[in-house]
Amino acid sequence: MTVDEAIHDLLNVSTDIRRVAVVGPDGDIAGGGPGAIAADLAAACGRLWEAATQQAAALGDSPLDHVIVEDAQGAVAMLAAHGRHIAAVTGPRPAAGLLLFDLRTCLGDAFVAEEGQ
Repeated sequence: MTVDEAIHDLLNVSTDIRRVAVVGPDGDIAGGGPGAIAADLAAACGRLWEAATQQAAALGDSPLDHVIVEDAQGAVAMLAAHGRHIAAVTGPRPAAGLLLFDLRTCLGDAFVAEEGQ
């Protein structure tokens, strides 16, 4: 399955997700959708991820594998797996556990051939 196919499946399954971006280990956008917003989403989420991981390290917490920032309008969720990141923007009140599951599944599906699974 390609990154684009995995994103297409994610957007079909998770009706809460409005925008998504997949970022490779080198920081390049591996895929995104819908629309050209993916580049802006990836850049903004990269800054959020860096700030969150620095804060967790300063507090002596375990390394992060996900971050969710939510307000009344929706949420931004980020997840790290397989050496990559995925970021999504949702509508209001997403089911956080299901959202993280869907993001993790998307990353796994997108890079299954590269992982040799």
